[in-house]
Amino acid sequence: GEQEFVGVRSFDVGRALLKQNFSLAVDLIMEGRSSNVYNPTQEEVNTRQTWKATKDARATLKEFPKSRNVMVRERDLMRGLLRYGDPLEAVKTVPHNTRTFWVHAYQSLVWNKVATERVSRYGTQPIEGDLYFRDNGSEVSVVTDPKTVSISQVVLPLPGYTIQYPSNVIGDLYREILSSDGVQLSVKNDTEESSAKGSYRKLIQQANNLKWEIVAHDEEDKSHSLSDCVVDAARFTFELESGCYATMMLRELMLTTMSRGNGKC
Repeated sequence: GEQEFVGVRSFDVGRALLKQNFSLAVDLIMEGRSSNVYNPTQEEVNTRQTWKATKDARATLKEFPKSRNVMVRERDLMRGLLRYGDPLEAVKTVPHNTRTFWVHAYQSLVWNKVATERVSRYGTQPIEGDLYFRDNGSEVSVVTDPKTVSISQVVLPLPGYTIQYPSNVIGDLYREILSSDGVQLSVKNDTEESSAKGSYRKLIQQANNLKWEIVAHDEEDKSHSLSDCVVDAARFTFELESGCYATMMLRELMLTTMSRGNGKC
């Protein structure tokens, strides 16, 4: 799915970590999101500008907002730099789940790029060299006869050192993207912050138990029927597997442009 934020994004930080460029990772975290989509306080702006201009953790800490609930990760980083004097050790002061999230964000970026290209080139049919889950969903195999595999079984890997890549041009695409980014994930790195195991996600994920209903705000709204082209609001409920985003499901549901001028949906 689409990833959040404009300016520095989570996958930018993850990419820097995986490249073992920890100084860059610190700079990216301190740069933060774009003020075009985020309305920072003047204290936040001053803090980021001080770091950018001086690279002085002590001076930067003096500019932080008084509230301890603001810029928590950035505060951890600056304190880590003061204590250890090393960007990697400073990054380690950030909670583990946050560091993991940054790396996962980069893995997901690569997956999204490959998935988009896979569907653009070959549509939603299995092809030779694809990877797929067997019936029990615990073993990944290579497609040799596309007629024997359903598209719902086809998976793409989140890149890492424990996974295998498709044996077709899609596998080559992974290597091209990672090489272009200067990221090497085929071997486990001794530094946890620069390593990723990898996993698999289905190329096409079907929502389960999808239900919907028209939401009526007043008596007039209740006159809407399922045959109406336009309604004011609707409520959807559905279930998705781990790693899927409800926002992407809703986006797909709302992609259709309905004709309002000729009375046809």
